Amino acid sequence: MEKRQKCRILLIPDTAAKLLRFYEAESVVSYGLSDKSTITHSSISDFETVISIQRELPTIDGELLERQEIALRRPENLAVEKFLALVGAFLITGVKPEELGRFF
Repeated sequence: MEKRQKCRILLIPDTAAKLLRFYEAESVVSYGLSDKSTITHSSISDFETVISIQRELPTIDGELLERQEIALRRPENLAVEKFLALVGAFLITGVKPEELGRFF
């Protein structure tokens, strides 16, 4: 087996579990439409998408975000999966949940 890349936090789509064989991560954060994903949606309407953080989410600052739901306005031309990836990246890099609205 080839040497795996090491990282602290790995953000991956819930459909890409096979990528785990290439990485050794302290924490894996999955995103997608599966109810098993760390970051998923709990509802979608014309006006907002409610993001659900389904288990503690680590940040690069060493904090842990608690399970919660965050209502955000998703741009019309942005697919839900890409939106979830962006939200995950913002949260992992330390953007507070209450500050996410300024990006969308």
